[in-house]
Amino acid sequence: MSKEVDFMDDMIYLEDDEWVVKGPHYYLIERRPIEEIEKEIYRLLEEHGPMPLSALWRKLNCHLWEVSAALRRLKSKGLIEEGEASPESYRKSEV
Repeated sequence: MSKEVDFMDDMIYLEDDEWVVKGPHYYLIERRPIEEIEKEIYRLLEEHGPMPLSALWRKLNCHLWEVSAALRRLKSKGLIEEGEASPESYRKSEV
């Protein structure tokens, strides 16, 4: 499901595959292009190796659903693979 949201005179296109309430929050108005988030995620994964979603999200200044969408796009392009997170990947991502 997808829908458009009009917020502060900007149109936002949301891809809704998780059925999560999505939209800007008053404390996180700034948005970045999804391509920029993809590049940052790719860089982080190259630098740190496998990382859990929560660790990626903490390092990025964006909504959780934006991280999820960027990961889904990278996966569909064949640039990353989803796997089981090991306890070691959680410890490494805390650095």
